[in-house]
Amino acid sequence: MRRVLFKRVLVCLVVAAVSIVRCAAQVEASDPLSVEDAERLLIREGFANIRTLEEESRLVFTLECDSYKLPSEGFSVARKIVERIAGSSEMELKIIGLDRGIPQVTMTRDKGAESWHTTRKLDSGWDEVKKLKPKESLTGKVDIVVYPQVSLMNLIINQVYQSLWQLSPALEVSLWKGMKFSYQVKIPVFNDGYGDLESKVHPGIVSLSQSFRDPWKLNLQGKVTIGAFAGNRYGAALEASWYLPGDQVWFDTQLGLISNYYWEGFYFKFSRDFYFRWNAAVNCYCPPLHTQFTLRAQQFLIGDIGLKYEMIRHFSRCSVGLYAEKSKGVDMNVGFRFQISLPPYRHARRGYIPRITVSDQMGMSYNANNEKFYYREWRTEASDNIMSRNYFNPFHLDGDK
Repeated sequence: MRRVLFKRVLVCLVVAAVSIVRCAAQVEASDPLSVEDAERLLIREGFANIRTLEEESRLVFTLECDSYKLPSEGFSVARKIVERIAGSSEMELKIIGLDRGIPQVTMTRDKGAESWHTTRKLDSGWDEVKKLKPKESLTGKVDIVVYPQVSLMNLIINQVYQSLWQLSPALEVSLWKGMKFSYQVKIPVFNDGYGDLESKVHPGIVSLSQSFRDPWKLNLQGKVTIGAFAGNRYGAALEASWYLPGDQVWFDTQLGLISNYYWEGFYFKFSRDFYFRWNAAVNCYCPPLHTQFTLRAQQFLIGDIGLKYEMIRHFSRCSVGLYAEKSKGVDMNVGFRFQISLPPYRHARRGYIPRITVSDQMGMSYNANNEKFYYREWRTEASDNIMSRNYFNPFHLDGDK
């Protein structure tokens, strides 16, 4: 019985390996493709929301990296496929990268050019191709995403760290363009010093968000979210970013009308006393160093107002940042944070069957001053972090320009 089982497992592994090699060979092949063949190959490689506009002098695609955790790796594959279309050397090629169906970047290879150029700016290509019906729509498709979470604090003299280890699966689904519903449940694995409530299974972030992009091509992007957020706050929030020409400098803000809550098991205990919180920042990205510099003015959760400086180095599968923050009447706080991408880096989908996968990445934040009350922040989605915010950075997608 064991030998039979072993042989079956071995055969499955061999078949899987052969399939992977064949797929890789198809993507790397240099034989020309028709537009229809390219669409079929893009679908087979796990791309979604595919539209194609074919004109005499240019070819425009829209697509979303559904099966690739890192858009930079997914778009690299898509570019190679599009380049193989017959007659592409005489045409301008465009790929408009989407997220939840909302356009994020435009990737262009000019006639006769050998490389691609990416920008957040949209042009007339999007106006025309958006009217077409997408193939492999993600509407109604469900993900169950497991977020491993680790929290550390160092507040006891005779103990190095107290820690909280949790598995936090979340049901995530989009029912229309730009929309995302998320319901997260926190399952404690180990709790040392984080209170009795964290030792119970309870919901985490429960939110409904709507992403948008301005219709006037001003490079303004954002989302509106309602629900129960991280940091034990619930309410409504607006988050937006405005990118200047050249994509190296941008402004972002987060505005929220929020109140306090906590979970007692699955019972939602909340306050009706709402208050306004805000932050606004200027960001600058240095392409040679792949480093982002941010200066943020912010009103933190308990009302303290101050400045926060961040320096984040982005690698291909990791982001590492240092920060310093100072509020009036409060000691300066410093620390570091990191996010690292989690394998597997591709997670295929089978139609409308719910896809179960590990989160795109996990990370930690170290608070050097052990500040427990001030400088507290809140997030509206479990997937929001320093690495995911860099997914559609044009310089990151193009590498060294």
